[in-house]
Amino acid sequence: MASVKDVDILSHHAYLIVGGDSVKAELISMLEKNHKIAVHGNPDFFDRGYETFTIDDARELKSLAGTRPIMANSNSVDLAGKKIFILTMNGITVEAQNALLKLLEEPPEYAHFFLIIPSAHLLLPTVKSRMSAIDAGSIGARGLEGKGNQNDSELIETVKKFVTSPKPKRLEQVKSLMDAISKEKKTKQDAIDFINVLESAVYSNGGVKKNAEALKSIELARKYMNDRSPSLKMLLEYVALSI
Repeated sequence: MASVKDVDILSHHAYLIVGGDSVKAELISMLEKNHKIAVHGNPDFFDRGYETFTIDDARELKSLAGTRPIMANSNSVDLAGKKIFILTMNGITVEAQNALLKLLEEPPEYAHFFLIIPSAHLLLPTVKSRMSAIDAGSIGARGLEGKGNQNDSELIETVKKFVTSPKPKRLEQVKSLMDAISKEKKTKQDAIDFINVLESAVYSNGGVKKNAEALKSIELARKYMNDRSPSLKMLLEYVALSI
């Protein structure tokens, strides 16, 4: 997996980058220096931040991407007839991801999308498969595909056990996770990764119609997890009782 500094960032139409503001700054710098993309005063350059990317945001993105670049006929080397979309988000709903699938699979030839997220677990496998992953670890970001505090396969097995267990056992798992966090063996990010993988697992088992209540509880928990002083235990217990 290439790093941000090594990859030709306009060789693909959709990139997934795990990180935050420092990664975005590095990306913008590369677009300016290496590809002569104007980031100021350019109507075809979009830098948007979202707490949670919703289906309405997905619809807006599809609409923006559906129109050709305004500066396509410009003689300026800095305005090369491309549309650049940098989308930084802390969360994204399942509905929004499904709405983006066709856009990511068949993007306009002039559009390039960069999704910057705190964890790859936020995305469904079908969405990740349509994007090229950039390893941002060289500039301080958490790695892709679970290179955080918990191994991917271990997390997936934990989620499978959680989904198939009766409610009392789920509450025991929540208590175990909270104990590990209180002892600093795990972090809040582990709880967020757990919720994100859980959402993917629940959605895969019947979709929105079958699991509407469970998916709603997961989305609500993730929303409040990003608050300054959330009660992780209460949020996770709420999810455990809603699955």
